[in-house]
Amino acid sequence: RYPDYPSFAAALHGHRIWAFTTKGQHYYHQVSYQAGDVLLFGSETAGLPEAVRLSLTPEQQLKIPMRPNNRSMNLANTVAIVSYEAWRQLGFAEGG
Repeated sequence: RYPDYPSFAAALHGHRIWAFTTKGQHYYHQVSYQAGDVLLFGSETAGLPEAVRLSLTPEQQLKIPMRPNNRSMNLANTVAIVSYEAWRQLGFAEGG
């Protein structure tokens, strides 16, 4: 565990961070995932804290396409969708 987000990010030593937020401007499937990438999700009720989002580039902030009247889906579904896409892109690598 880390005391705050900056400590966590500093410990990643160059690993890419992909953050998932309804405020993202790019879709999760438009990224080429690599082994070692970090998938960052916020809480189900509040999402990612604003300070975390502001520390990331717009390209690092991704979203899942939603129908116009749906704001978001629950956290478990979001994690499953994104994780599966990353795993698929990595060729369903063992331990993925």
